[in-house]
Amino acid sequence: MKLNRSVTINKPVSKVWQVAAEDFANAYKWMSGVVHSYETPGNRQEGAPLAGRICNLENKKDPFHAVENIIRFDSERHILEFEVFPVKKSGPGIPVIKNHVTLSLKATEDGGTRVFWDCNLELKLMGKLLYPLLKLGLNKAFDGILNDLKVYMETGKVSVQKQKFDEKHGLVHTANV
Repeated sequence: MKLNRSVTINKPVSKVWQVAAEDFANAYKWMSGVVHSYETPGNRQEGAPLAGRICNLENKKDPFHAVENIIRFDSERHILEFEVFPVKKSGPGIPVIKNHVTLSLKATEDGGTRVFWDCNLELKLMGKLLYPLLKLGLNKAFDGILNDLKVYMETGKVSVQKQKFDEKHGLVHTANV
């Protein structure tokens, strides 16, 4: 399943790249649905500041999480490619095997940044059966991620969606963009 989303952020490419790519391990600071994220050990791709990250999606012991490995880090062209592998050890299964994401940034004429989120999801049989619903849900989720980034970059604060998520999970963050 291929999905393409985008958003314009009223900040320069260098600032957006710093948060989205250079500080890849700290997505929990601005991204809804992420309780905590941290750098994973391993071999780094050329130019990458880290090998990848783990995003915990629950606030409990042995949480549902995503292992995200960087496969391309091009700081000159502002392209970050990574693969996301969902890991859930209990409860209902996840219909996705992996998600290949390409995040690319382009400068706008007015000094802002156009952010492109292009992904190719490899689905399990259940995901193929639920394709129309899954596509709707994932488009909404990816739009939410881009909105979280936009709000964080433009205001220095987390989005309302992220704030509600954090309050529900007993998390408190302060922004330093």
